[in-house]
Amino acid sequence: MLRMALFIDRVSILVGSTAAMLVLPLGLIMTYEALARFILNWPTFWAYELSYMLTGAHFALGIALVTRNNAHIRIDFLYSRMPARLKYLLDFTILFFFMVPLIVWVSAGLVEYAWRSWVIGETSGESGWNPLVWPVRAAVAAGFMIFSAQLISEAIKTGYLAFPPNSKNDSR
Repeated sequence: MLRMALFIDRVSILVGSTAAMLVLPLGLIMTYEALARFILNWPTFWAYELSYMLTGAHFALGIALVTRNNAHIRIDFLYSRMPARLKYLLDFTILFFFMVPLIVWVSAGLVEYAWRSWVIGETSGESGWNPLVWPVRAAVAAGFMIFSAQLISEAIKTGYLAFPPNSKNDSR
């Protein structure tokens, strides 16, 4: 189980690090739009849509890495005072019984949403560019599937800390 968790961690690192690179074209697009709009008085018709699509893909594909690095915002005025074992038990319980089922369910819905968008050739309808939206919906669905896997990885790792294997009975 730990090997599977470590494999999922590596996938999250790879996908999240790659997704982080989306800020580079996003920054260039926004800079170009600002210069074109305010200096040349020639706004683009595509920058807004492309920027929200890149931002959505960036966040969705990066959420698993943020989870793996335990970098989500946490209000821990009580949590920080708990003994380590209680923290592990609480984390495992929340991950296993709440987060994993919820995010797997959301991921399944996002996959269906992206699939329907692809089947009907849905376009954004937001501008004159009117791009297909299935690529960004597929990226968001993929990001949430990787997030689901990362939550399972975290549940496995936290489970080992909360319920350490008995070294006398450990078959490894």
